[in-house]
Amino acid sequence: MMLSTVPDGDRQEMLRLTVAAPSMHNTQPWRFRFRGWVVEVYRDRERELPAEDPGRRMLFVTMGAAIFNLRVAAAYLGYGSHVHQLRDRRKPDLVAEVELSGPRVEPLAALAPAILRRRTNREPFTDQRVPDDVRRRLEDAARIETAELQWLERPSRRWWLQMATNEAVAADDGSTVRTAERSRWVGGDRKLDGVPSSALGPLPAGGTTVVRDLAATAADEARIVAAFEREPQMAILATRYDGPLEWLRAGQAMERVLLEATAHGVSTSLLNQVIEHEGLRWQINDPLGPWRRPQAVIRFGYGPPVPATPRRPIADVLLPDDPEQEISAGPDLEVRTNDRA
Repeated sequence: MMLSTVPDGDRQEMLRLTVAAPSMHNTQPWRFRFRGWVVEVYRDRERELPAEDPGRRMLFVTMGAAIFNLRVAAAYLGYGSHVHQLRDRRKPDLVAEVELSGPRVEPLAALAPAILRRRTNREPFTDQRVPDDVRRRLEDAARIETAELQWLERPSRRWWLQMATNEAVAADDGSTVRTAERSRWVGGDRKLDGVPSSALGPLPAGGTTVVRDLAATAADEARIVAAFEREPQMAILATRYDGPLEWLRAGQAMERVLLEATAHGVSTSLLNQVIEHEGLRWQINDPLGPWRRPQAVIRFGYGPPVPATPRRPIADVLLPDDPEQEISAGPDLEVRTNDRA
């Protein structure tokens, strides 16, 4: 007999893996509702970053990462999944619906063990190069999700990224509203969300911007200084087009790349300051290649183990089943629909 909805045990496990997705400053700006065999994915406006992410680009990338984890979790539990990215005027914060089916065997299930092992690693990496075959696997992971992973091999491209990142850092540090917003989410001993001081890593020697310095307090700014890798292995995740639909796709591609890297023992961190500044993003395009829209900057390598950042309880992100209950009010999302197996 077909069940009318997903069993409670599967819901809990599905969301436990889903909420392990990365988010800017670990704000975890998502909520979920089960409606029969459909999982509704909502944005949580109270956890958005209007100063640092005014266009909500990184919000949608984050939501895409959570959606990908949900797809992997569903596969791990034996369900198929079909993603609908859409707008519902009655539910203005609804970002996507993930329709479940089953039972079926999904290759995505192989990535499930990597979800809880994935970390944002802000520690120094060794100078060991990521093998070519692993790089190709990461490129394929992005391509499957209709994105492109561009390795920054030429010194000129790394230099442009460095210059653009320096400008973004200066703009961040010079904005009182940005630094105030960051201080709400970064530093100290955090139990449910945000980035604790223990996850910030050391300051890079020589003032290079190999990792993002999120320090928001005087104590965090006084962290130890350490030497990082001489030639960081960086890549840009890009899409052909831009807009909320592409940002959701980019988030799924980004998370697939991060999980694939984790599965192969590769550490990762994000260096997205320049992505967050619309006036600087164009500077990191490849002038010799086709025009692409950068959506994330990823650092790869081999670093020491780091602890997980905190996560909210499932009860905090799980909405009641009642489909008539009011969700929230706010401006509508862009009218776009995308179906994906």
